[in-house]
Amino acid sequence: MYLNRPFPVPFQTPNPAPPIAPLPQNSTSWLSAERASSTYITDRFGIRLRTLRKARGMTQLEMSIEFGIDRSFISDVERGKKAISLPLLEVIAIGFGMSMSDLLSDV
Repeated sequence: MYLNRPFPVPFQTPNPAPPIAPLPQNSTSWLSAERASSTYITDRFGIRLRTLRKARGMTQLEMSIEFGIDRSFISDVERGKKAISLPLLEVIAIGFGMSMSDLLSDV
């Protein structure tokens, strides 16, 4: 049986989060200092992934074949256009022969 009483705690509307400042529009390259220091983790991880891939002398196509990840997805991740899942982070870490914490260091 339900009691017909008002809810004991008055309902309060949560305060809206402050707006996120947009990235500067004057940057000519997606790989810029402004973007690298941005708050977007997808941008920072994309830069990290591209740096690791190039340090190993791999093209996106070679990485795609070796790791079993679609080349266009790698491109989108590197440009910060797509987020990456934990299972794929693990695949990349294993492919590069490092731990996930090393993969995410400096991100």
